[in-house]
Amino acid sequence: MRSYSISPIQTPEERQKTREVAKRVFGSGASPILPKKPSWGFYAHEVDEFVGGVFIDQVGPGEGQLSWIFVDSSAQGHKLGARLLESAVKAMDDKGLKTQFALVRGDNTASWNMFAKHGYKRPTVIKALFGYSLKSFFHRFQYSLITGYNIWVKDEARVEKGIHPRSWAITISLLFALFIGMALSLFSLRGMEFFFVGMAVVTGISALRILVAYPMARMFGPVRFDAPQGGTPLSVLLALVSGSWWPTFGFFVPKDDIWHDHTYNRYNGLQAFVTWMSLLLVYGGLSRLFPEVFNSGLGLILTPVIVYQALPFFPFDGLDGAKVIRYSKVLYGVGVVATLLTIVFF
Repeated sequence: MRSYSISPIQTPEERQKTREVAKRVFGSGASPILPKKPSWGFYAHEVDEFVGGVFIDQVGPGEGQLSWIFVDSSAQGHKLGARLLESAVKAMDDKGLKTQFALVRGDNTASWNMFAKHGYKRPTVIKALFGYSLKSFFHRFQYSLITGYNIWVKDEARVEKGIHPRSWAITISLLFALFIGMALSLFSLRGMEFFFVGMAVVTGISALRILVAYPMARMFGPVRFDAPQGGTPLSVLLALVSGSWWPTFGFFVPKDDIWHDHTYNRYNGLQAFVTWMSLLLVYGGLSRLFPEVFNSGLGLILTPVIVYQALPFFPFDGLDGAKVIRYSKVLYGVGVVATLLTIVFF
């Protein structure tokens, strides 16, 4: 039986070794946004073998940020994530940081359950961005750009019902899609003739994904829709500035706040596969039914969107392809082949 210890990061060597574990867990794509020299945090280890860690920052008056928490796959199953989180929460509490932010991948239910049990809750995207101090806004804004991830908050001064926001989730998701569709045409100098096309396509795709996902999700019991948080500000900014669309979509989750991970993994993987395929059908249908509009700019917007879905590594690990591959490599292979054929023939 292996015995792991949790120790505070103190030396440059400990900082570097802990950062190397983070790169191994999150992939090379996360390297640019990992802290270069993490000065505060803890690492999990067995003697000299580093297998996990957590990085902490003070980002505002009475506000702390749990920047990253990670455990190598070789050491999972020993509750190291919970032990690292407990150490980080206690360290922030001891320093008087009663408001604490963390970044959690939207479909990582092991992390959901862990943070929920330690008093964290997931606010709406508006509250996450503008509901706290101006000094820490930049840090929260950086978090909000990462697609498929959500900001979770532990705040003893605020009492909220439930762990996740539930009201008007589908409506909010479609309104964001509508605004992004408007921005694609209004601010990309494509002219007013593209205005209604942009609104219809982005909102229509979002609505279609909700419709095809629901029957698949409902097979596994009562569900609710979870509106997207991470990546939504990035999508809005890109639409306004460059006329491009960064895909952010919500998805259905069980009504219970906490559930068994293996059940959710299958349910989420199948849901992601059917929404991925529906996006390819829309792409192919638009190219055949409306070739002039497609060739005048719509294709340039949609092609990167379907490519992003097939990339399973960070920062794309919150999109369809990554969710599918975590469930079934065979289904993921089918999705990749279907994506390539769609691009080649349409």
